[in-house]
Amino acid sequence: MPGTEAAMLASSRDRETVPPTATATAADAAPTIRPPWESDERVVPPWEDSSIPTAASPAHEPVPASSRPIPRPLRDRDESDPERRAVELAQRGRIILDVSIADLEVAEAVHGAFHPIAWHFRNACNEARRSWDRLRAELGTRTLEAALSHPPLVVMTLGEDTGQNRGAADSAEERPRVRLLVIGGKTYCAQRVAGTALAPIQWRLTRPHPPLENGPYFACRLAGGATQCDCAEWTYQVAENPEARASCCKHIAALASLGWI
Repeated sequence: MPGTEAAMLASSRDRETVPPTATATAADAAPTIRPPWESDERVVPPWEDSSIPTAASPAHEPVPASSRPIPRPLRDRDESDPERRAVELAQRGRIILDVSIADLEVAEAVHGAFHPIAWHFRNACNEARRSWDRLRAELGTRTLEAALSHPPLVVMTLGEDTGQNRGAADSAEERPRVRLLVIGGKTYCAQRVAGTALAPIQWRLTRPHPPLENGPYFACRLAGGATQCDCAEWTYQVAENPEARASCCKHIAALASLGWI
């Protein structure tokens, strides 16, 4: 057929007129099919790609430690602060429980186990134990232990000092006879002792009930400004390193946090 032959001749002429460079360019532009286990050489890892932000980029630079806000001490926070409230509840509960145990032991030793007074303090001690268990369940064991290891926030006072343990400069100042506070998770009775020329500020720390292997301890501030305690922690620090005399034990740290020494 003449029409068909004319179309075939035109198609062959078009193929002959296409320059070879155009064919090569089209072949280069076509994507090369590679197996899935072979990656393209132009692909770079994500940690080398500058378009992907990394931790070292300015948008994610770490905040210097010096510019971070310093948390306020618990003593300076509002009473409604949750952390301060937890510490106060834990320390107050520990003091009440230890005092209740001491009251029961004294009542049984003086009046006997079946005296009405002993029964009164026994019921009070049992109620204190139940309250302590409820507080542990509410706050959790870890939170409770952390609160007890915190510097004392709660100080409970008992009685009034008669003046025999006051110094000359403190004669006109009214002082409680006993101050109860928590140091290292344990309740201590802090009593001010009359100072001397060598140690003008002295404190006596005792446990409210046996066993009494945790005291009594005497903590003082010397006339030169240094502090000293006769507990094992302070003694061993000095024995191990004589230059560590400026360091303080938990008893001196607790008194210093209250401004007592």
